[in-house]
Amino acid sequence: MTKELTPYEKARLENIELNKELLASLEIGSAKRSLNATEVITVKKRKRAPVTSVKKEQPVIQIRKSSRIRGEKALEITLDDHEAVKALDEAVKQDPRYAEMVDAGKLLTADEYFPEDIKAKAIRVDGHFTGWVNPEIMEKYGLASSATEAWEENGGGTYTFADPTGSGKKRKKGPSNAKAEALKMFKKNPNQYFYRHNEPGEEQWMHDWSEEEKQLFLKVAKMYGCGDKWGLFASYIPHRFGYQCSSFYRHDIIQNGLVFDPNFQFTPSGEPVYIGNQRSRK
Repeated sequence: MTKELTPYEKARLENIELNKELLASLEIGSAKRSLNATEVITVKKRKRAPVTSVKKEQPVIQIRKSSRIRGEKALEITLDDHEAVKALDEAVKQDPRYAEMVDAGKLLTADEYFPEDIKAKAIRVDGHFTGWVNPEIMEKYGLASSATEAWEENGGGTYTFADPTGSGKKRKKGPSNAKAEALKMFKKNPNQYFYRHNEPGEEQWMHDWSEEEKQLFLKVAKMYGCGDKWGLFASYIPHRFGYQCSSFYRHDIIQNGLVFDPNFQFTPSGEPVYIGNQRSRK
């Protein structure tokens, strides 16, 4: 007696038959047998004979020794952190490489370098600060009304680079000694004091200059000029030393054409170069 199939088994058998018919129509079975009977052919790669390349003779390049290797003194043409931002050292001015750079026309004046819109807005100075200590500080601490009075009323003496305090003793070398000496000169030589110090009790700021500080800098430059006596100039800029003002002047104010100072000229790439009283002879 034949067992009756369940609906599931019936459907399964129907699917099997359907698949067989589909495979037969596509000739999958014969194709598979044909593939199995195919001879496997191995293709051997042909080895190429090694090619010996002809080496070209490399041209001999003449290497120019730098001035440092030749033993020449480096050409220093920037002065940022010196108390007296004056003309270049005479030894530098007499350096033939410096003269060659000027004569070759590699330095441009601000008017030659900057476009018309910047030239029209620039503050023009002669490279000198004509003011004195900030009047508010002068009144607050009872400072003298001029450099001559301040010097004479507080001991006098002969000012020299070797003896900036006028004490008759040569100063000791080193930034720490210079800072200590400047601290003593608050009333006698405010320019020397404010170059390395703030108003007594005021914090020194070391972060980037703000837009507000920049505008104050330009306001003071427009009123009194700028380019030297950075200690006196700094007495108008809270929280900044004179040498900070000098550096900001060169690296931001001058470089961006906000102030035109004849003591600075520019390389074709826009780098300001302090030339002092040495003018281009083009």
